[in-house]
Amino acid sequence: MKARNLGLTIVCIAVVLSAGLMGISAPAYAVAPPSSPPMAHWADPLPVPPVATTTFKPFYSLWADYYEINMSASMHQFNSGLPAPTKNNVWTYGQPGKTPVLLGPTIVAKTGRPVVVKYINNLPTALADFPLKDSIDPTIAGFDVPTGAAIPHLHGGHTAARFDGTPMQWWTKDGVKGPDYKTDTFVYVNDQPAALLWYHDHTMGATRFKPYLGLAAAYVLFDKVDNGTTIAGQKVPTGYGKYHLPLVIQDKQFNADGTLFYPTEGISVTHPKWVPEFFGDTPVINGKAYPYLDAQPRRYRLRLLNGSQARFYNLTFELDGAELPFWVIGSEEGLLPQPAQKFKLLIAPGERFDVIVDFTGLMGREVMMTNDAKAPYPDGDEATVTDLMKINVNQTLIGEDDTVPPANLTLPTIPRLAATPNLAPRDVVLKETMVEGLDGEEVPSEVLLNGNHFMDPTTDIIKAGTTETWQWINLTVDAHPMHQHLVASQVVNRQQFDVERYKTDWDAYLIAGAPKPDVANYLIDPSSGSAFPILPPGPEEMGFKDTVKAPPGYVTRTIAKFNLPATSLLDYNWKTKSFGSWVYHCHILEHEENDMMRPFMVVK
Repeated sequence: MKARNLGLTIVCIAVVLSAGLMGISAPAYAVAPPSSPPMAHWADPLPVPPVATTTFKPFYSLWADYYEINMSASMHQFNSGLPAPTKNNVWTYGQPGKTPVLLGPTIVAKTGRPVVVKYINNLPTALADFPLKDSIDPTIAGFDVPTGAAIPHLHGGHTAARFDGTPMQWWTKDGVKGPDYKTDTFVYVNDQPAALLWYHDHTMGATRFKPYLGLAAAYVLFDKVDNGTTIAGQKVPTGYGKYHLPLVIQDKQFNADGTLFYPTEGISVTHPKWVPEFFGDTPVINGKAYPYLDAQPRRYRLRLLNGSQARFYNLTFELDGAELPFWVIGSEEGLLPQPAQKFKLLIAPGERFDVIVDFTGLMGREVMMTNDAKAPYPDGDEATVTDLMKINVNQTLIGEDDTVPPANLTLPTIPRLAATPNLAPRDVVLKETMVEGLDGEEVPSEVLLNGNHFMDPTTDIIKAGTTETWQWINLTVDAHPMHQHLVASQVVNRQQFDVERYKTDWDAYLIAGAPKPDVANYLIDPSSGSAFPILPPGPEEMGFKDTVKAPPGYVTRTIAKFNLPATSLLDYNWKTKSFGSWVYHCHILEHEENDMMRPFMVVK
């Protein structure tokens, strides 16, 4: 296995993370799988997931848009060059009476109008019917959750605990329920700004499998400021599915018969099948491998969503070898305060960016959406999944493009949050537990937050209505996309710290009961004696987010106000004064599953 550097990583203001500390190395943690079979490139059109249709339901339809969404096994051909499936090879969302489509269906909602979704679990419960049964690791917590268990989570939603879709709220089609099960009918109040959210499976012990198999779909929220046609009265590319497109970017790997490959061999005897990160060798966008888009010479609004297991993408739009400029106008939880011109955009698993690309004047030209991020990021192997999608600007312009040039858009002001007075920052320490690997090198057996496993007692108790600063202290060699349920956060800043000295004192705190280290005492560069510089968020990070990149060797500070939706009153416990429990975790799915996820409780 190749080596990769360990230690402090230089992060520029634009958050393009790069090389690590010289001289200290760690294994790349990759299990070499077989390659996908040859397949056609740029032969299949980019699919646009269908928009979900409402169903009339007495009571619910009086005050909400009511949907019924199936979860079922289905067949999907990822590329016309792959064999057509002869058996169910995906698990996906669909609607009663309609053919399931990967990925989909997209729920389109409006701020102020609740959405009610009844999720119908039709997933098979027999282990023999699980497409990735040989990848199940009996040493991973939750491996014994029933095969067909499912629990949808609305990622980015301001959602009450009972409707949040936390890992132990699962149920099966034959009535088996998880210990935290509350309901199969979810109320999303949509009391938040317009944004691209997404819903995906979050089942304990299987989150690394089920979104990979297809249980993931988009949820688009519009409001009076951003109604999908105009932003603050200014015309933007419109027609969802026409000039306004979702791009769900994943990397997958395929067996010779066209079914999905996932590793069945681990890297240590501790976990014989679990791998710390899985990187497929094939780009898949909206469910198609190597798709193309036939476009008009006009502006397009693209809603980018990184739905991969572990892969970061450093995206460009290449034209004849040059990088085409584009503008980021929003992130996970809504619009930015001003457009950010970019030539490259780093997007981590779970992150979303709202971008406008201008193909005006490019009739007859070809644009390639590419990636050059290393895997693992930032210091792993050179990118192998590089060319993602081909855009042919070959369609006659219909009408005129009277949208506002993205650089000229005036976006709403976004006030910066301030922490509740006299409230200390909350530290979250990211650290791997290392064991001897099968090749004799040290490899991770788990990744922990504050030294705790997911099933350990809740230690993060937060008062409703307070505004907290969280410090993500990364002692590992990877960048981690850290996702908080319930809240929308802002990136405050990033700062290097003395990793080795902090790690020594952190281990002493966990093992021997020494005083807990305060990261404020480790912000001095030992080589110069001066403080490490404080780096502000990049321009594309100036809006509200729910997933933040935490680079290795840095403390990444975010701030969020822990307001609750009105439906949280349904969960209020008068004895404990608790409104329920949510989770925060790394959105590298193999990390989240083992064991980089923790609950937090919000109390009165």
